[in-house]
Amino acid sequence: MARTRAGGVWVGATAAMLLVAGCSVDGLLLGELTRDEHRVMPEPAAVILRGKAPGFQGAALRLWAGPTIAFSGKVDSEGTFALQTDGRSTLVGTVLEAQSGGRACLALVPELPAQTSVLNPERVVQLAEIAPGALEVGDVSTTAALVLLQRARIEGRELATIAPSSLVETLIDVDTRLRGGDPALTLALVAVQRVLSAGKAAPAAGAPFDPSPSALRLLRDAFAATSAVDADGNGAPDGDGAPFEAVITAAAAGVTFAACYTPGRIKVVLQVRLASDARDGNCEPIQPFLWADDKPGSQMFITGGVHKETPTCGAGRTAFCLQPGEIDAVNAALGNWVPNKVAMFDDGSHGDGAASDGIYTFAFEAPHWPAAAAPDGAGVRIAYKFTYGAQGQGWTGAEEFPGNQRILELDDRNNDHLIVRLDHFADETSNKDKANGLFTGCGKVTWAATAAAGCSSDSVERAIDLDGDCKVDGWPSAGKVAPLTVPCP
Repeated sequence: MARTRAGGVWVGATAAMLLVAGCSVDGLLLGELTRDEHRVMPEPAAVILRGKAPGFQGAALRLWAGPTIAFSGKVDSEGTFALQTDGRSTLVGTVLEAQSGGRACLALVPELPAQTSVLNPERVVQLAEIAPGALEVGDVSTTAALVLLQRARIEGRELATIAPSSLVETLIDVDTRLRGGDPALTLALVAVQRVLSAGKAAPAAGAPFDPSPSALRLLRDAFAATSAVDADGNGAPDGDGAPFEAVITAAAAGVTFAACYTPGRIKVVLQVRLASDARDGNCEPIQPFLWADDKPGSQMFITGGVHKETPTCGAGRTAFCLQPGEIDAVNAALGNWVPNKVAMFDDGSHGDGAASDGIYTFAFEAPHWPAAAAPDGAGVRIAYKFTYGAQGQGWTGAEEFPGNQRILELDDRNNDHLIVRLDHFADETSNKDKANGLFTGCGKVTWAATAAAGCSSDSVERAIDLDGDCKVDGWPSAGKVAPLTVPCP
């Protein structure tokens, strides 16, 4: 099931302007030029999500986007709803929740589109048309949503990083198997029904499910303890959410996210954390403002380009190499080494995960091939650096460290069809190339295929320390960035 977004050209009375269409209309610069002023066009009209939630008249309605509630509303007295969103951003992998007392039902929304133009009127989207199996928000849609949430957790991913087409196809598969009597999915449905029944009998138990990616369990322990739910049907109250979790996990084990990925291209997600409590690869405190100035109003930027050691196409090489136009495109995306030009985001937009968490994100699309497939083991290689300053400022007082750059080979090491790299601002021990302070290194960073004994080859995406205890815990989150996909045959 494929969908496309459309853009267009609006020709005004005095000027023609390009309307940029894509996953968001945030920061849209569409305006009308007149002789004496520049008038910014209005905000886009709302996008309304309509649907049915029988039995939830007057219930609270929430649209979860990862760990946060993006929009909220209410189910009306007829058991229907019209949830208003701002129309600015396309939302991927959100979870709709209708909750009243101790009862709640969910529905996974693969993609809620943004307005493609500020000139468009209010847009109405029907839940049943964009979320397969969600003819209504009920026990079936709840089961499907929980199973996909758990499948994503098993894979260490968030729903927002999974392509909408993949979520759609997987929902179709789950719904078909669920209605066809799949044993594991049927047990999951029965467990959901038991939770709903227990919540009805214990209205003070609160919302039963926790759709947040960071949740300890899908079924809140507090709900299980308060409602005396018997999710697994063994005749005894569960006491916590573990029995329910086991049932959903068993169902999710038989589910895979269906997707066909764009050949030869990949999304790259570069992130940097700016924090005074960060520690480097030697487990020593990082001095984020050793070179950069900590001035009010400063922003995080990134700059860089294709590394000179990336294979380029020519008479002696026609495969596993970049054409000049591809090099120019990557250079342009990264700012081509102009400092304080390409902004990074910590506001929950442009692929960024949680707003104001100190992690800044920049995502772009690049050519890609598996490094191991190349005759010399070389993939697409980039160099980059973060700066913290004012738009248009030079290097002085803004760069994280002078005379060095970060290097990265675009090799998909965890097979999630994304390249995700989370760095700490001013970390002298990571992929900083010429003068590296890692105690166990040799003072420089090398590529994986040419790593010298005793030297660091921290030049690829890798698992990191997620909780600040100086131990590698897992892979960094891609935030809201999804892999590039094409419609499956």
